Amino acid sequence: MLRIAFAFGMLAIAGAIARAVPPTASDVRPWIVGTWSFDGSCASGDGMRLMRDGKAAYDEWGHGLWAFDEGGKRLVIIAEDISEEADRRQEAEMIEFRITARQGNAMTLKRLGDGATLNAVRCGVT
Repeated sequence: MLRIAFAFGMLAIAGAIARAVPPTASDVRPWIVGTWSFDGSCASGDGMRLMRDGKAAYDEWGHGLWAFDEGGKRLVIIAEDISEEADRRQEAEMIEFRITARQGNAMTLKRLGDGATLNAVRCGVT
């Protein structure tokens, strides 16, 4: 329960910093909600899942919450490490992206923590 409260607090702080708003059914951009693969295979855990209710999964280790700014250029995920190897005493991690390009069912993101460029493709779309 404490971890959930902490994650909500972190999301509120991240939203204030990024001028982000939590997604709602009326204002969420339909193209960002879904499962995204960073390696293009849609078969590995290398990616993220952004759900309409504001919940998120990141790679194979993180579950938490997400938000993005009103212009749709910055994406913030607050994730807790849920892997077996996780040190349960660690706090949630903020993962921040800049969306640099978007075309159809693909987008390019820059992960601000390490500067990595990620080419993401939407999974489950034919």
